[in-house]
Amino acid sequence: MVLELHEKTGRKYSLLLNGEKYCRCYPGDLRGLGFSELAVGQETDVSESVLAEFERTLFLPRAKRRALMLLGKKEYTSREMTKKLTTDGYPDSVTAAVLSWLSELHYVDDMSFAERYAFSLLSCHSEREILQKMQLKGFEKDLAKEALVAAKERYREEHSGIGTDRDGVDGGPAFSPEQEAIRTFLRKKGYRPETTDDEKKRKLVMSLYRKGFLLSDIRTVIGEFEGDTEFDM
Repeated sequence: MVLELHEKTGRKYSLLLNGEKYCRCYPGDLRGLGFSELAVGQETDVSESVLAEFERTLFLPRAKRRALMLLGKKEYTSREMTKKLTTDGYPDSVTAAVLSWLSELHYVDDMSFAERYAFSLLSCHSEREILQKMQLKGFEKDLAKEALVAAKERYREEHSGIGTDRDGVDGGPAFSPEQEAIRTFLRKKGYRPETTDDEKKRKLVMSLYRKGFLLSDIRTVIGEFEGDTEFDM
């Protein structure tokens, strides 16, 4: 196996392993790999066992400390943590080992994080918007869908028995997360039945529809604001 000092950026050298991107490390780290001199383009032969020991004793503890420091500031998805450690220059094998370790400790738990993240968005966004935000956050599509279902179930459980729906049933569909998000949107836009003209109301309705809310939910909430008055698109 051949290691090459590819380039130096700041205090670190980038290394290639058999011509492929491998890692970034400090000058003091390189002597343990057999580099007697430090010059861009220099190569050295290294055995697989020496490389494995180097990763285990130097990179793995360092990467674990880095991951814990990052998690001390905010929560990360597996994809976000992988990207962070890769950007920091850790070898792929070390990054994978750290992610496995974090998962075993439940420090990185995508399903739990996804459910909490989805729950935090329920009262302000449509289902479509939430799924889009979750995928941008780094959650896999199927996991995001599963977490959203769990979050909505938790929402309904926490809001069961609060108020009544349009048929007088406690905790009914009027308190669904989708309808609560519509209420939040209308309040933020200053919607008032007595002062909002028909044209502005149509624009608000179309805006909600484009966000992914069902027309039936929009009609229900508008009806609440207007005392069940029907409206046309």
